[in-house]
Amino acid sequence: MSIKKTDLEYIASLSKLQFEGQELKNYTRQISDILEMIQQLQKVDTKKIKPMAHPMNMNQRIREDLVTEVNKRDEYQKNAVDSEDGFYKVPKVLD
Repeated sequence: MSIKKTDLEYIASLSKLQFEGQELKNYTRQISDILEMIQQLQKVDTKKIKPMAHPMNMNQRIREDLVTEVNKRDEYQKNAVDSEDGFYKVPKVLD
């Protein structure tokens, strides 16, 4: 599949983009090359291939989820302009 110069001009006008003459030719060729590569990839039979979450066959070392700091919320909120019940109060921005 390839893209026509007129199609790219139309897309550019919708996007409010302006291209010089040579730029338009280059982009048309590059996009056509990309579309042809995608067509080649779509022809590949992948039915027997198991999907991968990651290309490396590794397990992540996950640390235990432990609390390592003391909750100092009350101390931090002493500096706040306005707080209530452990929450910071801010001016209303929506009606």
